[in-house]
Amino acid sequence: MVIKRLKITLPKPKVSLDRLGQLVFTFKEVTKLALKTNKNLLILAFILNALWGFSAAPGFYLEKLILDRLVENIGNPNWQTALNMISILIILRLLLELTRNILSRISGFLRRALSRQFDAEINVQIGKKLAELDLKLIEDPDFKNKYDKIERESGRRAWGLMMPLSDIPNYLVGFLSSVALLILLHPLVSFGIIIVSVPQFLIDRKFIKKDYELDTKLSPLYRIWGWLSNYLVRNRNYLELKILKLSEYLVNKLRKIQEQVLYEWYGLQKKRELSRFWSLLPLTIFELGISLWLVFLVIGKKVTIGSFEMFLRALRNAQANLTGLVSSFLEIYENYIYVSDLVWFLNLEPTIERSNRGMRLSKDEKYSVKLEHVWFKYREEQPWVVKDISFIINPGERIALVGENGVGKSTLIKLIARFYDPQRGNVRIGSNNLNKINLADWRARLGVLFQEFETYPFSARETIGYGDVARINELTEIKEAARRTDIANYIESLPLGWENPLAPEFEKGVAPSIGQWQRFGISRMLFRKNADILIMDEPTSSVDPRAEEKIFNELLVKTEGKILIFVSQRFSTVRRADRILVMDKGRVVEEGTHEELMKKNGLYEELFTIQAKGYK
Repeated sequence: MVIKRLKITLPKPKVSLDRLGQLVFTFKEVTKLALKTNKNLLILAFILNALWGFSAAPGFYLEKLILDRLVENIGNPNWQTALNMISILIILRLLLELTRNILSRISGFLRRALSRQFDAEINVQIGKKLAELDLKLIEDPDFKNKYDKIERESGRRAWGLMMPLSDIPNYLVGFLSSVALLILLHPLVSFGIIIVSVPQFLIDRKFIKKDYELDTKLSPLYRIWGWLSNYLVRNRNYLELKILKLSEYLVNKLRKIQEQVLYEWYGLQKKRELSRFWSLLPLTIFELGISLWLVFLVIGKKVTIGSFEMFLRALRNAQANLTGLVSSFLEIYENYIYVSDLVWFLNLEPTIERSNRGMRLSKDEKYSVKLEHVWFKYREEQPWVVKDISFIINPGERIALVGENGVGKSTLIKLIARFYDPQRGNVRIGSNNLNKINLADWRARLGVLFQEFETYPFSARETIGYGDVARINELTEIKEAARRTDIANYIESLPLGWENPLAPEFEKGVAPSIGQWQRFGISRMLFRKNADILIMDEPTSSVDPRAEEKIFNELLVKTEGKILIFVSQRFSTVRRADRILVMDKGRVVEEGTHEELMKKNGLYEELFTIQAKGYK
């Protein structure tokens, strides 16, 4: 039999483009994301920034006129007439400066607003895409490395992408308007500015690549840094940190990692700044040469003092805007790898999670679940986790999965829920292969409580209502689900009742115990209206025996006529199943009722006896 390979080949971002291609790609993709975020705000920011950049040149010209009038009228007995003209020019210059200040304030606000919205939009897009992807991809180590980098940099990069993008109109128009003035002096001056700016551009481009290489090299350390930082500030870790006195040890470990990362980062930055210093020398020498030339032109009375000031200001403004323009494009280019990774991620397509395809299930029909010689492993190079498993579960049956940790029980649940497809064999729903069935239909029939279920910090009503979000406001049915797990009384004792937050960080929020969280999780599963196949992985492991008995009695009533599959290490619960599947090393080694399995004197009897001894 041919084995389907599960080994994942991640699609590669477009890193093979030439430098210009990378710049164009990044600029295009950033613009698309920005337009999607807030098209009107982006266009308005572009227009205002362009106006601000253009307004510098008229200011230089007004200053030239003011200076020339002052020089012309030194010692003029008719100074009052000249004063009127100079006053008008000064007022115009002040009005222009006021306009520039207003444009700058509005533009700054728009850029900050765009950056925040852009950051929020990226986070939303990342969250939506992650929810669409297959679990086999999400759990792949190569994917995790790339995704962690995208997630880690998303906030920082949002600002780094939006600022240069919105600044380009300002720098471009500002440069062109200053060049228009410098052409009056000599056309070659403008060309010279571009030439002497090339070394700075080349140096910056060189170190952008080195920055990325260093970031890639340090990526594993960044992951440990992030994990340690998060661990040290999480409330749920405080007790263990205090008992084990881990805090000082972990802080020292974190500091060593930080020192190593920062040492390499500082070393690269020193080289960058030294190289930048040398790259700025041609620009400085060029400005000095033009300034001296203008001095000689003034002495030779070929240009006025006002023209001297205007050309000098235009020269510096052209240099500043060209540097800003190049820096903006370099910043966008610097983000090429991040943007290409982000675009790659947002364009990933699932193979399993395609809920709009496949055969639709009849709402009125109850289906059996059948496994036929199923084999599965997570990665090609790893051993089999599930080995040649076959069984059938008929509608209305209660099935228990029993076995020591790591024998494949939770993996079996993931296969039934179709988070993965087996490499060999088939999972059938009724007579149909699960991979041919509409996934949304199938998941709607499932109520699953995983071993690592989510503890939502929101209201008690929402926490249970998330089991069926279309009915999240149906409080009567939410209360009924809570009553069946004996959590309703606890909720109603809270200060805000059903609207009380379940996290102490919120006002009047509380921190439920682990056992109470399990009851919330079971209530959420029971709230699913159309679920006729209920799956629970260690559902009552943290619940006291009396509560467990009550919850399980309610489950048996609630699940009448439905398939119930549960994983449990508590044999007081397991023995009530219609059928028990005993797993060992990825295989089902025993099957039967509690009484039948006890008579076999096999693994089940051994595990039961070990647990029973603890109660004697």
